[in-house]
Amino acid sequence: MKVSVLLVDDEKMPREVLKQYIDWKALKIASVEDAEDAEQALEMARKHRPDIVISDMKMPRMNGLELAEKIRQMYPECQFVFLSGYTDKEYLKGAIKLKAASYVEKPIDLQEITSVLKEIVQELQTNAKPDPQLLFYRGENGDFSYPSNGKEYVYEKARFVMLANLIRHKHRQEAMALFERIYQEIAQCEATPPEVVRNLYCQIVFCLLSAAESRQVTSVTAQGDYLLYTAAKQQTLAQLWEALGKAMEEYFQATERNCQDIVTRVDAYLASHYSDSALTVQSVAADLGFVHTYLCSAYKKHAGITINQKLTQLRMERAKQLLADPSRKLYMVAHEVGYTDGKYFVKLFTKEVGLSPKLYRENMICYEE
Repeated sequence: MKVSVLLVDDEKMPREVLKQYIDWKALKIASVEDAEDAEQALEMARKHRPDIVISDMKMPRMNGLELAEKIRQMYPECQFVFLSGYTDKEYLKGAIKLKAASYVEKPIDLQEITSVLKEIVQELQTNAKPDPQLLFYRGENGDFSYPSNGKEYVYEKARFVMLANLIRHKHRQEAMALFERIYQEIAQCEATPPEVVRNLYCQIVFCLLSAAESRQVTSVTAQGDYLLYTAAKQQTLAQLWEALGKAMEEYFQATERNCQDIVTRVDAYLASHYSDSALTVQSVAADLGFVHTYLCSAYKKHAGITINQKLTQLRMERAKQLLADPSRKLYMVAHEVGYTDGKYFVKLFTKEVGLSPKLYRENMICYEE
């Protein structure tokens, strides 16, 4: 904590003596300003926000007590040391009522006032509350002995668009790495208002929730209100990013689990519905509760083939089984495996198997004989 002092006295000499002969550095007082009357002191107080005011009690137009009351209205934590050459009980009562740190009689005893200042500084440091903005960046156990670095984060829309795309397309490693880089950059920009950071956080949350909704990651979508209204109020940047990081990890883990489950679910569905001539990828997706573009992409990624290719494989395998029965006409076989057009079935079977249905049947019969 950097302590600042404001000296107020309508006489120049007391101000000069205090400025020159007190070892301010040893007292860990960073800055000392002075004013020649209470009016000037008020202006300087507004500008410099002093932690300690050392003021003469008797001054023209406004005395030390009146000045202290006005400054206390602005800065309730400001401490006051009053100087007076008069042992006036009314002034002393006023100083006590105002809860002044000390009341020192003139002529000034430098040793006495140094001792008083030392006690005040120690008390200020003990009870000091860190700047809320620095607290946001450094956390409760951070080092607050030095001021903000004055840097402000420069928002680059392209980077956040990239992050959103990485999340949507499930590029886990790249997304988490970019997420961490953005965090480290923001952490180094302590002049950035926390609300600006919270807005950036919410921007990422919206992207995450949108991706989770399109992929039916209910464990993440269920956290929407928490992430936007509760977690967004975290006291520190680290806590804010931790809450979002956990949600992102949950999203990626869930999408990986979902993709593995998708192959099993789609295969089972196709095995039960392959004979339906109206079966399409869109209808499969609708019945299973997926966006069809996502279902196609996820299935191909983990199965190595498309849903239509898998459907064709199932139909051809079933057709081979049915062709073993000589009594079944080819158009009947075609209908039973989901093809209303017999000619198309023959063409597709020949392409997939390497033989026409007729030749395949003949070969099977010859082999059995």
